[in-house]
Amino acid sequence: MKGLILAAGFETHLGPIEQEMPRSMIMINGDTALNHLVKRLDNVDIEPLIVANEKFKEFFKSYDNVIIEETRTNEEKLGPVSTIYQIVENRAIDEDIFVLASDNYFSQGFGDFLNYYSGKPTIGVTYIGSKPELKPNEMGTLGFNGCDQYPPPSGDFEITELRGKSREPISNYIATGAYLLPKSVFPYLKEFCEGKKEDSLGGLIDYFLNEDIEVRGYYFSGEWCDVSDRSYLQALVEGNLVKSDDRYIVVDRKIGGLVFSITILHPGKATGGHSHEKAGEVYFFAEGEGVLELDGEKRSVKSGDAIPIIPGQFHRVYNTSDTDLVFLCAFEKYGERG
Repeated sequence: MKGLILAAGFETHLGPIEQEMPRSMIMINGDTALNHLVKRLDNVDIEPLIVANEKFKEFFKSYDNVIIEETRTNEEKLGPVSTIYQIVENRAIDEDIFVLASDNYFSQGFGDFLNYYSGKPTIGVTYIGSKPELKPNEMGTLGFNGCDQYPPPSGDFEITELRGKSREPISNYIATGAYLLPKSVFPYLKEFCEGKKEDSLGGLIDYFLNEDIEVRGYYFSGEWCDVSDRSYLQALVEGNLVKSDDRYIVVDRKIGGLVFSITILHPGKATGGHSHEKAGEVYFFAEGEGVLELDGEKRSVKSGDAIPIIPGQFHRVYNTSDTDLVFLCAFEKYGERG
């Protein structure tokens, strides 16, 4: 089986952050979204091809088997199904493929997913009824025997219906970004693309159902999320890019009398340091680990730490790890950035 991670998109759900970095490189639970997927594939002995784009190709230079699409805007880019079809054709792939959306996080490994695979198109399914921040009527929902129950009656099942955004969703079950496509459906990829259908993986599944191709679903019982659903990232969607260089990405958003800010500090880098003479602030470390300097004294910090900083206190952050360090802060007015 061939692995294929789709990381070439130009999404806009995260506002200015996605102007500066691909969503697949956003940190979640101690590593990038992409690294989590690569490791889970490695655990089941599948080596992936990674599809990236020209604009962000530098982010992928440390990875093997990267395909760089010569695109810098969403208007230039092919849809995901067209991308899959071209890779199958150009590389003469003659084995089943495991397609993953690079912005998806799975706490559960892929061993059981593959064990349930029977050679039919199979999609990973998750339940969002326990996540009030996710609205079924704003997402594609799935129908299957037992979709009115939680958990589902069995670990795998036949998908009978897929419905896009609707005031009347089918259920609280949605497709994750994990798809097993047998080589037997490759001819249908060509028909799908030539028919100018909606070029999305959800559109492909709907096409299979309309062609009476059996589609299976596998229920992921572990944690799943799209990285763009992280609440602190969503809070900065309407923010402004303050700085972006080889050290960090900084985005601020004014909310009333406060400024809410996120800093993505790259490995081995440090902020210049500054102080606010009239107002204090709180630093919340969301991902990674490093060192916080306060008036010359240094202390280790890690994901989950919240550190108050008093007015006039000089502070600087060092990223001592090999992954991005993400921290947030709120303060009453703009201070000097270092």
